[in-house]
Amino acid sequence: MSAQKNTLFKYFPKSPAASASPGAKGASPAAGTPKTSRLADSPSKTPKRALDSAARAGAQDSPKSTKSEFSVSDLVWAKLDSYPWWPSLVCNDPDSDKYQRGGSIHVQFFDNPPTRSWVKLKMVEKYGGGSGKPSPVTHVKEWQKACEEADKALKMSISERQSLIVNFSELDEDKENATEEDTSMSTTDGNDSKKGLAFQLDSEDSGDEFKPKDEEMESASGSEESEDDNASEEETSDPEEPDTPSPVKSKKRKRPSTSSHNGNAAKKPVGAMGPPQTPSVKKKSLAAFSASKNSPARSVMESSEANSNSSAGEGASNSWAHLKYEFLKPEKIRDANKHRPDHPDYNPRTLSVPEDFKKNLTPAMRQWWEMKSKHYDCVLFFKVGKFYELYHMDAVIGCTELELSYMKGDFAHSGFPEKAYGRFSASLIDKGYKVARVEQTETPEMMNERVKHLSRPTKFDKVVKREICAVTSRGTRVFSAQDGEPVDTGSANYLLAICEEDIDSQVSYGVCFIDTSIGTFHLGQFTDDRHCSRLLMLLAHHPPVHVLYERNNLSERTQQLLNSQLTAVLKETLAPELEFWSASKTLTKLAEGNYFNEEGQSHEWPEALKMFISDVDSLGLSPAEEYQLAVRSLGAITWYLSCCHLDQQLLSMQRFENYLPVDSSKGAKLPGLSGRHMILDGVTLKNLDVLKNKAGGLEGTLLNSLDQCCTPFGRRLLHQWICAPLTYTSGILSRQVAISELLKNSHIMEDARGLLAQLPDLERLLSKIHAQGNAVRSKTHPDSRAIFYEDEIYSKKKIMDFIGTLEGFKKAHKIADLFEDGKDNLKSDMLLQVTCTQAVVPNGTFPDLEEPLRFFENAFDHDEAQKEGRIIPSTGVDPDYDSAVSDYDNVKKELDAYLKAQCSYFGCKVVYFGSDKNRFQLEVPEHAAKKAGNKYELKSQKKGFKRFWTPETKDLLARMMQAEEAKTSVLKDLNRRIFAQFSSRFEIWNTAVKNLAVLDVLLSLAEYARKEEGEICVPVIAEPSKTEKPFVCLKDGRHPCLSGETLDSYVPNDTVIGADGIASVVLVTGPNMGGKSTLMRQAGLLLIMAHMGCHIPARECEFSPVDRIFTRLGANDDIMAGESTFFVELSETSAILHHATKHSLVLVDELGRGTSTYDGTAIAAAVVKELASLSARTLFSTHYHTLVDEFKNSDQVTLGHMACMVEDDNEEGGGEETVTFLYKFSAGACPKSYGFNAARLAGVPAHITRVGRTKAAQLEKECERRRIFRALCGLSGKSLPQSEIKSLLSVV
Repeated sequence: MSAQKNTLFKYFPKSPAASASPGAKGASPAAGTPKTSRLADSPSKTPKRALDSAARAGAQDSPKSTKSEFSVSDLVWAKLDSYPWWPSLVCNDPDSDKYQRGGSIHVQFFDNPPTRSWVKLKMVEKYGGGSGKPSPVTHVKEWQKACEEADKALKMSISERQSLIVNFSELDEDKENATEEDTSMSTTDGNDSKKGLAFQLDSEDSGDEFKPKDEEMESASGSEESEDDNASEEETSDPEEPDTPSPVKSKKRKRPSTSSHNGNAAKKPVGAMGPPQTPSVKKKSLAAFSASKNSPARSVMESSEANSNSSAGEGASNSWAHLKYEFLKPEKIRDANKHRPDHPDYNPRTLSVPEDFKKNLTPAMRQWWEMKSKHYDCVLFFKVGKFYELYHMDAVIGCTELELSYMKGDFAHSGFPEKAYGRFSASLIDKGYKVARVEQTETPEMMNERVKHLSRPTKFDKVVKREICAVTSRGTRVFSAQDGEPVDTGSANYLLAICEEDIDSQVSYGVCFIDTSIGTFHLGQFTDDRHCSRLLMLLAHHPPVHVLYERNNLSERTQQLLNSQLTAVLKETLAPELEFWSASKTLTKLAEGNYFNEEGQSHEWPEALKMFISDVDSLGLSPAEEYQLAVRSLGAITWYLSCCHLDQQLLSMQRFENYLPVDSSKGAKLPGLSGRHMILDGVTLKNLDVLKNKAGGLEGTLLNSLDQCCTPFGRRLLHQWICAPLTYTSGILSRQVAISELLKNSHIMEDARGLLAQLPDLERLLSKIHAQGNAVRSKTHPDSRAIFYEDEIYSKKKIMDFIGTLEGFKKAHKIADLFEDGKDNLKSDMLLQVTCTQAVVPNGTFPDLEEPLRFFENAFDHDEAQKEGRIIPSTGVDPDYDSAVSDYDNVKKELDAYLKAQCSYFGCKVVYFGSDKNRFQLEVPEHAAKKAGNKYELKSQKKGFKRFWTPETKDLLARMMQAEEAKTSVLKDLNRRIFAQFSSRFEIWNTAVKNLAVLDVLLSLAEYARKEEGEICVPVIAEPSKTEKPFVCLKDGRHPCLSGETLDSYVPNDTVIGADGIASVVLVTGPNMGGKSTLMRQAGLLLIMAHMGCHIPARECEFSPVDRIFTRLGANDDIMAGESTFFVELSETSAILHHATKHSLVLVDELGRGTSTYDGTAIAAAVVKELASLSARTLFSTHYHTLVDEFKNSDQVTLGHMACMVEDDNEEGGGEETVTFLYKFSAGACPKSYGFNAARLAGVPAHITRVGRTKAAQLEKECERRRIFRALCGLSGKSLPQSEIKSLLSVV
């Protein structure tokens, strides 16, 4: 039985090798590797990891162990890179007898047979049922079966689950008896067959990890001693030759009981999928793809004898050839234009490589350096035969980051097979690198034919052509057939271009951003304030992973903002005009690029792009005045995509949208409100933990609580709904009704969620299918010329994606049928609108998918297409194919008729003989051959037979060959034409996906309400025009992100502002840790949910719409921007005072604590007065009790506090106070903040708190005396009654 039969890994590509072993030392520094700069105007940023690995030989800090919330026998979802989420069981590793190792958890997958692996902790989640994750695109049955097994295990006790764990230790003992020649990994013992199979997933025996034979890799070494004339043959293998089967599996060896010696690695047990241990490497062969702790390569790199070359993988890490090249040394490095790094026009994407140096290289190595000089910021995956190879500084990065092993030689050199490209490239890209995929676009035969036609060929001509086919970063991923699947399917990865200009003393920004895996361009231009509020909002709502901007264009303030807000984001500067195009040049390039030309039609601008073009210019080559900067940013994106070979496939989709800042007044629905959506800026999203928590994770965030979505495109829409809640009543009410109806019809809700969970990421698949069906791209893209050895795999994957998409839309059609059948029980117009066609309900927007699905269902044999990797269309689907088949069949009929006539003429059996160009010879028995006349041309004969050609057979042969050639030609392009037919209905499919996304989000919000353990309510919305002043009235509200034990102990609270006699400003006091900040965050989050249309965790809720939520919470500085804690506080306060209206909600926590008490108190008092005059709904917490005294009699301010109980261990007072927090918001002020109680809880030594209490009592007494003195002397500005004077004197 094969090593991977009937296992989880049969259905999905193998996961990447684990990251480099901590503390391992890689090769020597890669001189000249582009440096990372934090300056905003700096060149393209190569990740800091690259400097650590290449410039410092790959030395890394050991990872710190991470505490796990999981234990043995827990059911979890586990995910390996390039695999789907899979139900698993936590179990001990048979080697270490532990289930946790650093930041990884050991799990056993529910599979047949069971398999196991170490999985990163961040890729492990609690298992709550099979509907918790979307199903994979393919092999859904296996995944569903695994979920069923996990669901059964979920009902078992811990002890019962123990019986499900396979005893892998016994298997190790069995495997130790295997001979060195045994490579089958199959068991012969029928009783133990399941155990044997359970252990057949050794990562060393994976098809992705093997060693090419010596003859295949001799050319790859780049040796300059080889014959120049034979360079091409040595460097490549003929794709049409059978070649050595791949993969070549390593032999089995007995596992030694102790660590390996003399450089030989200790073998891991079969089935382990952690970092594999590398066996010793033969001369001139590619090492196994791991440099784990015990491997020879790693051992050598860690040893002091790093300069030894005695065995493969022991490269001289401190004397690599590239470290000695003068042009790579930091003091001499230059870009392609000979500029030094300190030159203002220095381009870090290029490198100057001397011509004299290139003359002495082998032809292939010269190709590599020429490509590297133009893509110096990329890691080149350089195709040599069936392998991608990495050289010099790229090899150092590969061995450090990917745990590849060095090959023997004087220069750094490593590689891996073609089929592993997806996982290795994904691993580097996830770490922030750019990867350039280089393909061979010639075979050796094609190269020889080309050389024949050259008058004086040089040795550099005698090498197969190679081209860069893709340049991929985190911002330019499209997840093609060669790439791996996305890990985080629910997030968008934006590539952003930005430019800036001062217009009428106001800063204006032009932006264009796109998620390249989806293909929608967002263009916008807007003015901004001095705090860059709108730009910050853009970065928060659409966080980019890659930023482009014009060199020397951005202001210092904007540069600081990008550096501080996007610290881990790749940022690249583009040269003015040459790379960052002007607006007019952008439109000219778009018009000339044939991006928008339909077949057989002239150029026509997409409708969505016309608003950005001036009406005055009839040619459409002048931008609209108000969108100059937006069009320029589109030009920068277009230039960059063209460099990545993505421009044709993305621009031809013609998907453009106008980006409007959320606070734009355009489209306002209600008087007094700034727009259709509530404004949540980046500060508010951060302070309220809306999208991410303080650690950058999801736990405890509003997004995490509400995200019960079943589809990736639903999650992306939920993200936008949270960032921009509605402010108009009709929209909010329609969502509320939809959610209520779903909760009433639970059977429809469950069935719909079950179907949605089976859908793939249809939004991204539509973009992929469009690219695969694009006719221009199929003719011009370098991939169309590339020689792929795994082309059959890629073709099958494309067809599987296509069929998976069709299956997804079939399920979408079932979802629509489900709601159509139950429409009589649904009272929600919104639900019916997004799930029903116009034929069912008048306002239905769901497209009728029945006809197009039927067409593609009958268009070809789906099973045959998946098996063969090509589509053979049914009759009537493709006219060109029908014509070719018809011609072929007609010739065949004529041949049959002619043969029948010849049989009659000769009076005996006559058959056709021959093959290829010698076909259709008439084979006639010798006794009848005398009847052959002059037109019968004798071609050959054998005993008893003669073979003739006639003019008719020659003509039929020519016509048959022509028909076969036409049929073959059509078949080559047939997959693309079928994809193009699908993509021609893009609007239908896209409308369905949008409606499904809305339905998925509504179901998610309904599921949140269903799962909420406490009381929930439907908020009541009051129209702003019908209320005297804005208000909020929350009764028994709870924090929406709580669950389990935390929820049981949580104290609900009322929050009333602007109603029931409460002023618009509520001054909140209370003890430290009493719950003031939590109360404020709770109010903010509940109002966000209410504006989204959610049911919220409260007994009652009534409010008038909020146009914007402002927050000033917590204390933090901004080192990157050079701003202190107090300055950050005041900047956020300034934004509040400039933009707040009476419809806003303002949450301010302890303003003024970053400076002296008097300054802080004064500023806080002034801000409270201003907010009170605005009548903005405000919760303002403070420990300045002077504010309480100042506003206790104000009609515009109401006092509230977080209640507590205080016990003093000294009956006379002055002793240590014990505070019991009640966490209940009550009316009135709290007399003290009880800071010494917080000090006691924090563990401050008792003798220090005693001294502190004494000093505090002294200061309080002095303060009281000053107050009395001022009152008696009339310094307070008002006369006191006699009774109060006597009272003050008694105190003195």
